[in-house]
Amino acid sequence: AVGFGSCHMAHQSSAQPGFNPNLHGLRGIAALAVLLFHWGSDIGFFPEARRSWVVSEWDFGYVLDIGWLGVPLFFVLSGYLLTAQLQSRELTRSVVGRFWLRRFLRIYPAYWLQLAALLALGAALPFMPQVASVGDALRHVALWINLPPTMTRPFNAVWWTLPLELGFYLLLPGLVWLARRITWQAVVLTALGVTLFWRYQVMDYFAGQNYAAHLPVLDAIPGTLFTFCAGFGLAYLLVERQPLSPAWRALLLVLASTAFVALAQWLQANLATYWTGHWMLGVFNPLMAAVIAALLLALLWPLAGFRWLASRPLTWLGDTSYGIYLWHYPVLMLLDRTLLAHWNTPALALAALPVALLVTAVLAGLSYRYLEAPLMQLGRRGS
Repeated sequence: AVGFGSCHMAHQSSAQPGFNPNLHGLRGIAALAVLLFHWGSDIGFFPEARRSWVVSEWDFGYVLDIGWLGVPLFFVLSGYLLTAQLQSRELTRSVVGRFWLRRFLRIYPAYWLQLAALLALGAALPFMPQVASVGDALRHVALWINLPPTMTRPFNAVWWTLPLELGFYLLLPGLVWLARRITWQAVVLTALGVTLFWRYQVMDYFAGQNYAAHLPVLDAIPGTLFTFCAGFGLAYLLVERQPLSPAWRALLLVLASTAFVALAQWLQANLATYWTGHWMLGVFNPLMAAVIAALLLALLWPLAGFRWLASRPLTWLGDTSYGIYLWHYPVLMLLDRTLLAHWNTPALALAALPVALLVTAVLAGLSYRYLEAPLMQLGRRGS
């Protein structure tokens, strides 16, 4: 849920334009990828039906299975976009305070709107998720989910990323401050060390168990810090160096795309042992974050054949990506527990997708137009 920084840069240079529609397009793709992943791999009706369609490891099912990689793409985008807003500014109390206020307005109001809607839906429909207690509800209001000491489980599964985003927002001014004293390269390398240390310590602590049950601990902010800092480092790199030529960016795109597919295939080939102690559980996320940062570096400026990233449909998806991320999961869940509860067929599973896309798009569009955009405009005043 994530990567919801503005695609407006805090300052302009030859390396960083004031607005980058390519990034908006990538953010829209990330939101759609997560939606397709949950449609194809998580919500109960489709995994059974997909057996009628999936015949090899390289078909549509494979594309759905890696859709969750839209989440690290969001995180790297957040690191890049938000670092660009702060890296050249004096970190006064007012600047940092306004930055945090804008991030608060970006995350909480749309989340609170959905929380209220889902609480009402849960009260009316007993088969929808429920809050367990008043304390559970209050922790949801504060977004204190998957955090100690209670480790409250979010009743919309996609909310797990929001505390991570908020944690990065809180840390970012300090990371920028550190970059001015020990260099940004040292900050990125330290973040890598923290992430690897955390992930392997968590694996050691829960040795012999299924690590999927402990994913909120494994992917806590220390375990995802490098993913954000891959974008953080990219923002600094682009200030120090001139943009790559189109030929070099095309080569980088080929190499990074190849690495992306290779890493995804490596994960697919080792899924049987990934959650039970395979060493790649510690390194996969940092490696993928570095590859995604390389892809961003190649696509920041238009390349021949990739101008569609800045098309109006994709920039609209980028605008509404937060709402798409928030709303798609409960829409799919509602479909699963009503229309599809007793009629589980491949045809109906396929028909559920355009319904889910349409309903999610309407809800996300309304959220953006009447809540998110006005609040973002309010947050920019005085910046």
